[in-house]
Amino acid sequence: MIVVSTTLTTDLLLHRAGTKSYWRGLTYRDSVRALRVHSRHVTALVRGSEDALYSVELSWAETHLAGSCTCPHGAEGFFCKHCVAVGLVLLERGETVPPPDAEDVELRDRLRSLPAEVVRELLYEQAAGDLGLRARIMKAPKEVERAPR
Repeated sequence: MIVVSTTLTTDLLLHRAGTKSYWRGLTYRDSVRALRVHSRHVTALVRGSEDALYSVELSWAETHLAGSCTCPHGAEGFFCKHCVAVGLVLLERGETVPPPDAEDVELRDRLRSLPAEVVRELLYEQAAGDLGLRARIMKAPKEVERAPR
């Protein structure tokens, strides 16, 4: 069995971004704003040239570091200098991108706070287009009716 690491490193950032975007990302570390580590991903705003603010998200897609950014280069699907800057700031702070199998506390808390009918409707919408999820729901045990007290 091959174990693949989901460890954030400068080498990984360089590999994902390429030399040019990596070196440009080094100069954007001071432009990272509103960095937040969530249960399964990281979000931040990065001030770009001409004071544009770009939204960045880093997460793991299985063992692959995924980055998205609203800048023109990121919008084309590239791991851009803004993604690199966020990754470097995380490393400087001794933080990382949470692993893909981390407990998503935020999601659990939000689901608990929603009315049951809203959760059912959201689940229905998702399962209607996802045959695997639909099959899991159809196999799930029904709630046992409780006798009135």
